Amino acid sequence: METRQALIVNDQQGTWISWLGSPIRYTALSTDTGGRYAFSTGRVPVGAGPKPHRHSFEESFFVVRGELSFTAGNETVIVPANGCIAIGAGTAHFFKNSGSVEAEVIVLVAPAGFDEFQAEVGGMLPGPDAPISFDPPSFIARMMSAAPKYGIDLNPPASAFEQPPNIKVTMPSEGRTVAVVGDVYRFLATADDTNGKYAFWEAIVPPGGGPPPHVHSREEEGFYILEGEITFQIGVDRVVAKAGTFANMPVGTPHSFKNESDKPARMLIVVAPAGLEQMFFEVGVPLDDGATTALPPTKAEIETLIEVAPRYGIELRLPTH
Repeated sequence: METRQALIVNDQQGTWISWLGSPIRYTALSTDTGGRYAFSTGRVPVGAGPKPHRHSFEESFFVVRGELSFTAGNETVIVPANGCIAIGAGTAHFFKNSGSVEAEVIVLVAPAGFDEFQAEVGGMLPGPDAPISFDPPSFIARMMSAAPKYGIDLNPPASAFEQPPNIKVTMPSEGRTVAVVGDVYRFLATADDTNGKYAFWEAIVPPGGGPPPHVHSREEEGFYILEGEITFQIGVDRVVAKAGTFANMPVGTPHSFKNESDKPARMLIVVAPAGLEQMFFEVGVPLDDGATTALPPTKAEIETLIEVAPRYGIELRLPTH
């Protein structure tokens, strides 16, 4: 059985791929996550965006900066910064930067494989500032040739845009929000939205916040720091992660995280497959949409978490003294 180590990619690292004349930064590839998901960040110039397409995998877009206009099936929606859209497999879609500034977007796909498609078509780059040679006709030819192998249809019929789409849109300050032992979690996509392939949420961790050491027996878990600073404890290793850092914890990896700074931290969390979100709903304290703070955890909340976690394949490694 393959044993993979925890992955830490700081804000200067990643795998860079040339795509449509721009660099894409992958922080988690198929090989990093056992094929369960891939995670990338990219920039979309004003007016730019891909052609209509559909595919056999699930996909989410979280807009970090700017805004993107998505057309999926017979619906069009503008997703601004801190908004998210999850698009189900088989839904024809495309997007465009409809704003006045360059947009930055995070793309999550599950299962992985789109990373391999983009690497095959666009080619690898040594870094974000490497010169890019982009010849549209040859790029399109490579893309059309490779797409079927990866379950991608680059020519969906017009009728595909007359059908209701399988999407979940979460605008800023929207989304089911709960507090778990003092941290705030805003859910962007759950098993019902992703065919069970992944769950995706935003976490706000106050100073001193974070869970105790634990081990997952079912899912890969990825973290992307949006703001502030989070300290990960991975076995005996301690890593201070700042904005732009990504971490993946393979199944069976002992880990914890804590905000050791004096300011709140904000990050995105993905688990693949989905399911763990139900533990948060079971033990969490419901908050209003848009809430960013929670009361300190009570003894009862902590006891509930200790009781419930094993049912979700989570082993809490609490101090024995």
